[in-house]
Amino acid sequence: MTNSSGYLPTRSLPRVKPQFALWPALRSVRAPQDAWYLRSAGLITSAVIALSVLFAFDRLDLGAYTMAGSMTALFSHALPYRRRAITLGGFILMLTLGCAISMTTAAATENMLWRILVACLLAAIIKVAHDASNVGMPPAVIPIFLVTALAFTPQTWQDLPLHIALVAGAGAVSWCVSLAPGLVRRDGPERRAVAAAMRATVAVGTDPQDAAARDALAAAITAARRTLAFAHGADRSALEAHVVACERILVDPSLSSPDNARANAQRILRSRTAIPEPPLTDAERAQIRGTHLAQDAPRAFSARHPILAAFRPNSPSAPFFWRVLIGCLVSALASWALGGDRPFWAITAAGVIVQPNLLLTWRKAPPRALGALVGVWLFALIAPIAHIDLLVAAVMILVLNTLTEAFIARNYFIAQVFVTPLALLMSQFGGPLPSGELILERSVDTVLGVVAGLLAAFVIRNGHLRRHAKAAVVRLEHASRIPDEPDADEVQRTRSEIIAALAAVAAAVRTADNEWWTHRVDETRVIAAQKKAHEALARLG
Repeated sequence: MTNSSGYLPTRSLPRVKPQFALWPALRSVRAPQDAWYLRSAGLITSAVIALSVLFAFDRLDLGAYTMAGSMTALFSHALPYRRRAITLGGFILMLTLGCAISMTTAAATENMLWRILVACLLAAIIKVAHDASNVGMPPAVIPIFLVTALAFTPQTWQDLPLHIALVAGAGAVSWCVSLAPGLVRRDGPERRAVAAAMRATVAVGTDPQDAAARDALAAAITAARRTLAFAHGADRSALEAHVVACERILVDPSLSSPDNARANAQRILRSRTAIPEPPLTDAERAQIRGTHLAQDAPRAFSARHPILAAFRPNSPSAPFFWRVLIGCLVSALASWALGGDRPFWAITAAGVIVQPNLLLTWRKAPPRALGALVGVWLFALIAPIAHIDLLVAAVMILVLNTLTEAFIARNYFIAQVFVTPLALLMSQFGGPLPSGELILERSVDTVLGVVAGLLAAFVIRNGHLRRHAKAAVVRLEHASRIPDEPDADEVQRTRSEIIAALAAVAAAVRTADNEWWTHRVDETRVIAAQKKAHEALARLG
């Protein structure tokens, strides 16, 4: 029996059973096309420029501040350059502001409790804002570490303006470095996004009954459209035509040609000439024109301001914020009680492992804990070499970052092994600390952070996820209602809404069904809505 909204009563639905298996958290995964090399090259270039200036003035001891600004070069690589300029500029501004608040707190008071409160609040804000933004990979661990570490770094009022200027200046260099490739190839991010959608058609064509492959294709098409929405290049129409061709395959998988899809995706990525358009019907060309009109239509508040919307009380991110804040506070206070004088490592550990649902949080804990413990021993091996000279330490940081970026999307455990000594080396620019003491403190703080983060996630439940999933299903049902005798613009708008809604439902239901001990989303209605959406796509042609 269903209720008035059409859903089965909540209490009649089964609860999500916990999955405590550890192996899925430690094994490698086949990652989608990931431009990790671009992120790494951006950081290396910007860091070398900033560190060269410090080296010229014989002030490499200030490298931690310029490195914080240089780290911003890792973000926003999936965005077209015009949009990247705005997004990355805002990210650099917010990171500089966070660092300034942390350093001001450190200069204003030596009261450890106040420092902990400020650092934990900043960590929670950064975590939610980063996940809601479109800055992309890598995850929030880097800005959380950079900002919270400075809250426990000795500061004086006289040095404060210089340190803030170093962070901002290095960030400005990163901004220029990140936008520089646009002078040579202005549509690189758009080409990569469309090529990813084309590669996603391979799995659908190979196994048309694979629901996960269809969801992945819908998500890739949505991501490509999101990227192209910010594009203004001459090849935009050709790229949009290839996305329309991908939509055809989503509707009718028999149209897929895996070999051609791979070859065309490679050609789009490598070619520097104009992109040839696939053959389109008049209706499909009208669809592309309609896409532009739909993108200019008024959008909801959450679409225009996703970061601000994430902090609304009824947002699915609200319990997420409290989980991060409470987990960071508990871990930092425990570290302080055990004699730690710089509990930022515990705050970072707790903030990083807390994810939107319990399954993701649990699967983040083992690689974070084990990777950090192995990483501190790797640090013990390389510390004597790094202590020879600060320039050697800087080179090691850049090498470790390259290794981290190469593995972060494939195996979080291995990435954590490399990022741990990277962070420890950065924390020693002001002066080397005894390695034995540092290893012990960081190992203890890692365990405290992981345990506190898990406890916070288990105690604070996130019922918003289920409501968010139900709302996504309702939006999909509404989008699947085809108007009578639709014109070309209405066909395009309906198709775009259905494809975007399909991707949103897949993500929302997957997230909600991974929140342990809560009632599952009504799977019968979800499947019916997805089937109706696919039928609607087929009718639209």
